[in-house]
Amino acid sequence: MLRLDCHSEILSTISQMYRLLTRADFHSLYKCFLDAFSDYQVDMQMSEEQFQQRVGRDRVELESSVGAFDNGRMIGFYMNGRGVWEGNETAYDAGTGVVRDYRRHGVAKEMFDFMVPRLKERGIIQYLLEVLTSNERAVALYRKLGFEEVRRLAVLRSKQMVETSGDVKRVTFRRLEEPDWDVFCAYWDGKPSWQSSIDAVESVRNQREIVGAFADEKCVGYGIVHQPSGLLMQLAVAPEFRRRGIGRGILVTLSGKEILKINNVDEELKGTLAFFKANGFEIVLRQFEMKKLL
Repeated sequence: MLRLDCHSEILSTISQMYRLLTRADFHSLYKCFLDAFSDYQVDMQMSEEQFQQRVGRDRVELESSVGAFDNGRMIGFYMNGRGVWEGNETAYDAGTGVVRDYRRHGVAKEMFDFMVPRLKERGIIQYLLEVLTSNERAVALYRKLGFEEVRRLAVLRSKQMVETSGDVKRVTFRRLEEPDWDVFCAYWDGKPSWQSSIDAVESVRNQREIVGAFADEKCVGYGIVHQPSGLLMQLAVAPEFRRRGIGRGILVTLSGKEILKINNVDEELKGTLAFFKANGFEIVLRQFEMKKLL
């Protein structure tokens, strides 16, 4: 494997090899993703089918994503989702990586500089991303590129199934075919992250499970899980029905025989975090949500 130790030398090697991706690049992107994240703090190894599910959930648009190539081999990428965020056309960083032999040579910054004008040509006016707070090098790069911290997000995991506390009086749990967003949104205490937004839920229509909690035929709570990954995308209970075991009942109904995963809960939502901790989840990672106007 070629190793280049000079910043200018590596950039001259690939400076003409940045380009937007196409559907034909999907397999190469998958292989580069595995390579770039092989030493990441979180286990990111997955099958190509799982990768395809992730790409779909995050609304990745390959034509708005960028790859860096050396002698035909993809050695870095910005994998971009696209959608509307806070009323603005937005690109979302669904994954940025550079393979180990090409790191610390400015490849990520060069890719970003190449990418921005092309995103603007496509009508995108802001860029959104999440980055581990412990990844100091990446955080420093994004701040240097002009990103500002929006909020802090918590990633939670559990080592055991959620235990049921028995039947909840006068409340039934049943699966729903479609979300009732007018009802559901009224129960939110805060805004979901990109991966758990309404648009994300709608983008996985065939891969989601929705459970509603009903009291006298009124929906008083709900939860949504992305079935392939076991990712809990949303859960909320009407304020006047909280602390009655309804949230736990929703978790139990959704989990089935698997342990759910919870990503990117706003750390300002103290009550939400307390609920998950009471049900066996612990914060394992923290992330900055960052944004930049292009």
